[in-house]
Amino acid sequence: MPVPDPAATVLALRPSEDPSDEGFQVLMVHRNSRGFFGDIVVFPGGRVDDVDAGRGGVDDEDTAHRWAALREFAEEAGILVTVDGSVSAPGLRDAAFYEWLDDQPFTPGLDRLVLVSRWVTPEIAPRRFDTRFYVVACLDPPEVEIDSDELVWHEWVAPEVALERQRSGDWSMMQPTISHLRWLSRRVSIEDALCSAQGADGRKTTVPWVDDDGSMLAIHMPVEHL
Repeated sequence: MPVPDPAATVLALRPSEDPSDEGFQVLMVHRNSRGFFGDIVVFPGGRVDDVDAGRGGVDDEDTAHRWAALREFAEEAGILVTVDGSVSAPGLRDAAFYEWLDDQPFTPGLDRLVLVSRWVTPEIAPRRFDTRFYVVACLDPPEVEIDSDELVWHEWVAPEVALERQRSGDWSMMQPTISHLRWLSRRVSIEDALCSAQGADGRKTTVPWVDDDGSMLAIHMPVEHL
């Protein structure tokens, strides 16, 4: 049975483009056709690597996941979350990213990442991930610069619009992405999303299972059923 690889994913939220609308948009990226997760629409994210562990003398799973979330968001979208907001970041990978970061004047915003859920790939899967999903507010984000090696395009989109594109077959998604979009679609504002996610400290772990007909079923998100 494959051991799940630790991973981190970022649900980055920005205000709606309409100033009179309290709603928000979430950043979605489309992976290229290569690899295990090829040709699907997802949130930015990736594996927790060795370079993410032990930074600042703190060596625990939660901190390593948060560093990985910040790093992957910067690598894939060119945006770094700081304590004061978000800034443009070059597409540097792994250790090179941290070498660049150590020379910058701003402080990374690990605590601005709010854990919303933790999903573990079913045991029957050929490749498994133990993924922590974080939501973060990007109230005035810089221009997105995607990693063109791994990604094809990006879009800031309202959660309900993303769900409609999935239902119509325009966008291919996996169950965790769909479930988080459903949760976001019920939030009326960015503040509502952040408040709703508070308290999901990893104790609520979602492990989908495969039904007799071959379909995959999700259990639930923190606090409420989907």
